[in-house]
Amino acid sequence: MTTSPLRNLVLYSCTFRKDLLRTVKLAQSIQKHNTTRIPFYVSVPEEDVSLFQEHLAPFEAMVFNEKEIFEKNPKLDIERLYQIRGGLRQQVIKSEFWRLGLSENYLVLDADCIFIRDFDERDFIAYDTVPYSVIHEGRDMLQATDRFGPKQIRGHFLNDREPIKAALGRTGVTYDFGYAPFLWSSAVWQSLDENYLTPNQMNFLDAVELCGSEFTWYGESLVNFRAIPIYPREQLFKHYHYEHQLWADQLLGYTEKILAKDYLGVVYQSNWESWGDYGPSTKKVSSQLLRSAKRVVKKIAFKLRVLPRILR
Repeated sequence: MTTSPLRNLVLYSCTFRKDLLRTVKLAQSIQKHNTTRIPFYVSVPEEDVSLFQEHLAPFEAMVFNEKEIFEKNPKLDIERLYQIRGGLRQQVIKSEFWRLGLSENYLVLDADCIFIRDFDERDFIAYDTVPYSVIHEGRDMLQATDRFGPKQIRGHFLNDREPIKAALGRTGVTYDFGYAPFLWSSAVWQSLDENYLTPNQMNFLDAVELCGSEFTWYGESLVNFRAIPIYPREQLFKHYHYEHQLWADQLLGYTEKILAKDYLGVVYQSNWESWGDYGPSTKKVSSQLLRSAKRVVKKIAFKLRVLPRILR
C-alpha cells in the first residue's frame, strides 16, 4: 500500500471473507453519503485481498493486506497473533492501524455498520486535529438487556471494563467508550504505548489478552493520559446489539429516516444477522432450520409480550 501525506481523518474497516457482503453494503453507504470523499481503507487477511479488491473496486476503497499493519510494530509477534482467536486479532489490527501514519484520526467501521445520512469531517472533528470522544455509560444496552435479556450482560459489561480501569489506576464511574464505529486519535494510542505498554514491556496483544476490549483501552487511555482534549459525544450510530432491540424499535415505528435525525448510521450486529454472511454456512442444514424456527417463535413471542403494553 502506498502512503499519502498525513490527513486529519480517514475511514477504516478491518474485515474478512465472511463479512464481504456486509462490507460491500458499508462501502455503498459511504459512496452515497461521504460528501467530501474522506478516504476509505479496508484491511483483510492476505488470502482475501484479491476478493475484496474485486468487489470493492466501484467504491474507491483502498484494500490492503492486514500484515502491513503488524509489520509497523516490531514488538508484535506475528506468528503468535495468528494463533489467537480472530476476534482478538481484529482488535489488535484496528488498534495498531495508527502506526501506518496515514491520518491523525480514524473512524473504525465494522462491516455491519451502514451510514444513513450525509456526513463530512465536521461530524467527527471538534477543531483542528482534535476528534470528538465517544464517552457515555452504556445505559441503553444495559436497560434493554435487563428487560429482555441476555440477563448476564451487565456482569459482562463490568468484566470488560473494570480490569482496564484497574490496570491504568482509575477509580470511579465505569464509562463506555463504544460501540462501533469507533472514533480514535492516533495520539491517544501513542500515549497508551508510551505511558503503559512500553514501561511494562507489553504490546497491544498483551493488553487485549489481559482484557479484550480495545475501545475500553482507548477510552481509559484518553481519560488517564489526556493526549487530546475531551469533547464528548454520544454513540455515532444506532447500535442494535440484539435483534429484540430492533423488534422493539420496529413496533414503535422507528425507521432509518427517523433515526437519521440523531444518528449518522445504524449497526445491525452480525452476531444475530447471520443471513448476511458470505459463502456457505459451516453449520448443518438441520441446525440452520432449527435456528430459523427458534427466531420466528422468539419474534412472535416478543411481539405478543410487548405490543399490548405499547397500545395501552
